Parts: sequence; structure tokens; C-alpha cells
Amino acid sequence: MPFFRSSKNLWLLAGVVLMLKILFFLYLTLFFEGNLFGGGDDSVYYHAYAVGDIDLAVNFWPIILRFLNEIGLYNRALLSLVLFITSITLTPYLYYKLVKDRDYSIKPVMAGSIFLIVYYPTIFFLTLDILRDSFMFFILLLSLWIYKTTLEVGGWKGITYFLIFFSLTYFLFLLRPYLGVALALTPFVYIIFLKTKRYIKTWLFLYFMVLILFKALGFIDPILIHRESDIFNNGGSSLGIDLLNTNSFTFIFYYLYSLFTQLFGIFFISFNATLVFILESVPFIFALFFIFKNIRFVSKFASFLLVFFVIYSTVWLLGVDNLGTAIRLRVPSYLVIFACMFIVYQEKAKLTCFNK
Repeated sequence: MPFFRSSKNLWLLAGVVLMLKILFFLYLTLFFEGNLFGGGDDSVYYHAYAVGDIDLAVNFWPIILRFLNEIGLYNRALLSLVLFITSITLTPYLYYKLVKDRDYSIKPVMAGSIFLIVYYPTIFFLTLDILRDSFMFFILLLSLWIYKTTLEVGGWKGITYFLIFFSLTYFLFLLRPYLGVALALTPFVYIIFLKTKRYIKTWLFLYFMVLILFKALGFIDPILIHRESDIFNNGGSSLGIDLLNTNSFTFIFYYLYSLFTQLFGIFFISFNATLVFILESVPFIFALFFIFKNIRFVSKFASFLLVFFVIYSTVWLLGVDNLGTAIRLRVPSYLVIFACMFIVYQEKAKLTCFNK
């Protein structure tokens, strides 16, 4: 769309959205009583662990919060404010650094990438309390940017950056295990994919064959068992899909149904679900279509992002049976696809410019 190709229009939109978010954040934190958009039970648990009311840590985030409390730096409202400010300042800047071409600058890419993060509704709502998600998104983007630098510099510097990258994958593992594992596996699968990426149809066939094989051998049973708890504990927002006790054909059919409903958001059970589909899933579908339409412009780093997208998305799609949870878990999937879109757009623009 011509409107979104103008950096001036994108900066204007970013400014308007930023002001609305700041006003909305102030209203919800200062005047709104209750926890309508906040973290709910998760945030209550994190706060209870931070102040020492409970002693069972389910991930590394509450341990970080307790450490802050022990050194006198913990305040629930203040930490939420820090997460919010980070989400509208450092995170957009880091995202732009992630997608920016080292040698070729395009103004709409800068404006568009920053606008995307400032605009993203789910990221905003996840900063309204002391949830780990927005912090994880920042660490994920930092990890991806460091890996991008690894590809650019090479040599001993590249090895050093790779070791830093791998350390951050372990940190992400402590925060959310399957996010860290997916990121750690990506460089190794990426090496294979990079040499054979022209065989997209073969990769697609192998992807489903591997899923069926892993299901038959029981390798993904722990993930599917976790999914079962979602079916029984999440009421109306649960899809009610049993992937554990199915044959191969039914398993693939139900997995595809899970993909379309949770990843693409085609599950209109309420007004909120429809609104999220319009605000988040429609732009994601457009970005995915743009990438495949211009697949020949996919760079090495964009290929890396696509490999991560497939690995990470597969894990959470297998393990989640709840639209509300999916909206939160798919943020990394959406962010890397949007990043690929910006990278492909730049690669295409470079080729067009050089051929003139």
C-alpha cells in the first residue's frame, strides 16, 4: 500500500500510537481498579515469590524478581513502568538494528520497524504488570541481532559473538524452555537448510514426515500431554483438540487446524478474538504472503529467521490448545516474520536500485 511506503506517514502513525499508549498506560495504572488487562494469576504469583510469600520457582523470572527485592530494587508498579518504557524505546530501536541492512539504508524500513513494535497491541498489554514476556522478547531480539552480527563479521569475532548468542539462548531457556531450545537448535538446522533452501517443497514434505515419525516414536508425547491440560483447564478459549490419542492422518489434520486457528488467529469465538485477528493476524498474513511472493530475495539471515519461526512455532502449536495463550506465545513467531518482510523488502529494493 502506497500509504505505508512513506516514512513520513509511518512516523506520524508511530507518534500517534505512542501517545495513545502512554495515555492508556497511565490511565490503567493510575485510575483503573482491577486487573482487566494485566497479568492476572501469573503476575500475582511472580509478586508473591518476589516478596517471599512462596518458595516454588517455575522459571527464572521470579528468581530475578526476588533478587531485585533482596537488594532493595523491587517495586511491582515501578518494574511494570520500566518494562513499558523499554517496550517503546529500546525494543523498537533493537528491532530496527535487527532488520537494517548494513550497507543500504531505506527510510521506510526504519520508520516501519519502529512503528511495528510501538503499535503491537499484545506487547503493550504484556507490560501492564510484571510478566516475563516483554523482557523475553527483548532478550530474543538481542540474541537474534548478535547472531546477525556473527554472520556479518566472521573469524574470531564471529566465534565470540556466537558464544554470546549461545549464552543468551540458555538464559532464554531458563525463562521459557522451548523458546531457548528452539533458538539453540536453529543455527544447526539453518546450516542444512541454507544448502538446500531451493527445495522448499521437499522441506515441506519432510517437515510433516518428521512430525508423523516423532509422534509415532513418542518423542513429542511430553509436549502433547502438556496440551491435554490446556484442553481441560481453559474453557471456551480452548480448541478441544486431542493430538495425543490420534492416528497419523488425524494427527496431521488436527495439527493443521491448530495452526490455522492459533497461529493465523482464524478462531472467531468473541469480539476480542476477531479484533486481535484484524490488528495482528491480518498484517502477519500479509507479511508471510510478501515473503513467499519474493522468496528469491531471502537473505542468509532471513533464512535463519524462517528456520527459527518453523521450529519455535511447531513446538508451541503442539503444546498449546488455547487461543488466549497462543496470542501471547506467537509474538516471537510474528516478530521474526515481520523482520523477514523488512529484510526481503530491502534486498528487493537494492537489486532494483542497482539494476537501474
